Amino acid sequence: MRTTTRNRSIRASIAGAVVGLAGLVSLGMGGTAAAAAPDDTAAPVRVQAVQSEKPVMVEDLEISAAAARTTYYCAVLDGTFGCKDAKPGTGLVVARLYQHIDYGGFQVVVYNPKYRVGCTSGTGDNEGGANLGTALSNRITSVKTYNHCDVRLYDGNTKSGAHTGFIDRDSYLGSFNDRANSFRIS
Repeated sequence: MRTTTRNRSIRASIAGAVVGLAGLVSLGMGGTAAAAAPDDTAAPVRVQAVQSEKPVMVEDLEISAAAARTTYYCAVLDGTFGCKDAKPGTGLVVARLYQHIDYGGFQVVVYNPKYRVGCTSGTGDNEGGANLGTALSNRITSVKTYNHCDVRLYDGNTKSGAHTGFIDRDSYLGSFNDRANSFRIS
């Protein structure tokens, strides 16, 4: 009796693993199939498989018509600094920076048009960044990141001056509230 129960448990575990792998393959993340779009300007884009839900793309964001008027877009690329585009585009969302506490007010949607599955692990790499510019500087209060990415905020331009640690999600930046002038994605 005990052996039969154990065999059922083993079969259930194997079946669960097969279903999980099938789900990853259907999302394009199985084994060596995980790849980013080719980077025609530099070294290949580094990716990390997303362990949970489908990657969040710019086109997946639900932004109301009213919020769309106060949504800014910034396309970043590995190893570069500065927004490559200032209009909605297709790509993986890496961060959203908000004007108010609890993700309110205007927002800056930071995305990478070359990524399809996520950021690399660790924080020692450079997956893009930019200055916020005159209109948005010193006005960021909350931050969300997506797809295994992290963001670091700086109080100076070009990633200079005092900075936060790497942030996954923070509904209120506390002592760094309204101080950010630039950011870096990792």
